[in-house]
Amino acid sequence: MLEKEIKILEISTQEVIETLVSLGAKKTFEGIVHDVYYDFPDDDTHKMEAKWRMFRLRQKGEDHIYTIKRKRKKLKKKEGVTWKDEHETPITNIESFAKVLEKYGMEKTREKKKHRVSYLLEGMEFDIDTYDGIPTFLEIEWPDGDTIQEWVQRIWLEGHEQMIGGSRKLFKHYNIAYTYHN
Repeated sequence: MLEKEIKILEISTQEVIETLVSLGAKKTFEGIVHDVYYDFPDDDTHKMEAKWRMFRLRQKGEDHIYTIKRKRKKLKKKEGVTWKDEHETPITNIESFAKVLEKYGMEKTREKKKHRVSYLLEGMEFDIDTYDGIPTFLEIEWPDGDTIQEWVQRIWLEGHEQMIGGSRKLFKHYNIAYTYHN
């Protein structure tokens, strides 16, 4: 699946929720999302990351998912959103899956947790995320960047700062260390 998304920074959680609900959005999740990233070590770099690829294990509430992503760097500015090819698959036991990855040479490279509240409206995903030390932001995901911008206007957030990019860029924006495992 081709994933396109944008982050709307420093939102009022309550105002965004009230707006989404007034438009008919349904809450689909609330809880902690714990992400652990894996890669093949290669001296000072990581093989997958160096080729704009990512492998992640995610625990979202009771759900366990592994995800493989590939960034499309050249298309990033085309619609003002981040573009990634994404494949997600549910797994039953995240600890066993992690052991298999490590057995085949992958290493844990980074890890992060956030609180997330998710809403769905007309097929559009709205995720309200909060990391420690970073103001709450809204991530909107949809296959079309123009439609994402239309929704930014519909929920009255066009005056907010927007960010194209992932969590690494977000942490840098707020001068918070994005730590890697050694």
